[in-house]
Amino acid sequence: MPIFRLAMHPASEGDALMLSWGEEGSLHHALIDLGRTKNYHALKPRLQTVGTFELFAISHIDADHIEGAVPLFRETALPFAARNVWFNAYAQLVDARERVRDFETLGVDQAEKVTVGIKASGWPWNSQFASRIVSTDSSETAAPLPLAGGLKLTLLSPTDHQLTRLLPTWERALAEAHLRQEDKDPVAQAEVEGREVLGGLNVEVLAARQYSGDSTRPNGTSIAFIAEFDQRRVLMAADSHADIIEAALERLGHSAANPLKLDCLKVSHHGSKANTSPALLGLIDCTRFAFSTDGSRHDHPDAETVARILKHDPERQKTLIFNFRQPNTEQWDDEALKARWHYDCLFPETGEEGIEFEL
Repeated sequence: MPIFRLAMHPASEGDALMLSWGEEGSLHHALIDLGRTKNYHALKPRLQTVGTFELFAISHIDADHIEGAVPLFRETALPFAARNVWFNAYAQLVDARERVRDFETLGVDQAEKVTVGIKASGWPWNSQFASRIVSTDSSETAAPLPLAGGLKLTLLSPTDHQLTRLLPTWERALAEAHLRQEDKDPVAQAEVEGREVLGGLNVEVLAARQYSGDSTRPNGTSIAFIAEFDQRRVLMAADSHADIIEAALERLGHSAANPLKLDCLKVSHHGSKANTSPALLGLIDCTRFAFSTDGSRHDHPDAETVARILKHDPERQKTLIFNFRQPNTEQWDDEALKARWHYDCLFPETGEEGIEFEL
């Protein structure tokens, strides 16, 4: 059987994801984000082993997704090659603004480290899009985009509007991600502090809490897509806004009566309660949910998100997949809860961080 795998490498509170597909011995690979600086350094030997990626996607400019790309592009010799790079920088935001004719007054004219690095690498940058904008408003996204080896990508986010909305806060977002040219390289994150495990999880109560969607502009620009290979699908949600994904799925013809069949949802924003809505869960048919986070900054995944997933589909057997065993994930490894809500937990092997599994 052809291989289709997702690896969620240790990325602190962020993402460093790898899709692999094809036949054993001749696999193709895509890399999505690089986590924090220390995560890139730990992952570098694996990247060197791969050698060439069909796609290197930097989903958006939050530091826990992009910070590791800064030391990557400072390397004298890059540890891998990429046949395609997807990344929306300042120029893409400006071009998206032109397409939606939303002219706002701006004073930002600041190069960022990753943009400079991609240009210097010589890797093809957004070359699958005539406009060079990775957006669902680019005409190329009307059909799935092919990669070598038979992988197909259906772009769900961002829209031109979401990219345009980031322009007024671009400088601040760059500063927070340490991407301005004058910013010093970020210090490796401190050791994870101990967290108190919540007791007495009540799925009914947690799932019933009012949903309030994410409105942060950088997250709204997340590159999110469906990856399909050998009739298997995974939705790589980055930190995307639920309403953007909902609208994209509805445009593709999906509804509560015709949900999208997924083999896995890589849950948006590390399981934040503001990024996986009941409406989104109603548009997909999925029993495996993957969470990438060590819980060190925002106590992700939020209990409300896991509870919504369990409550939405209470009878079928489900699997929660975590790349760290940490207090916010370990609390779900409870036999009574698993029996009541029909799910299992998949964790890294004892003493390990990060996890790889078949889709």
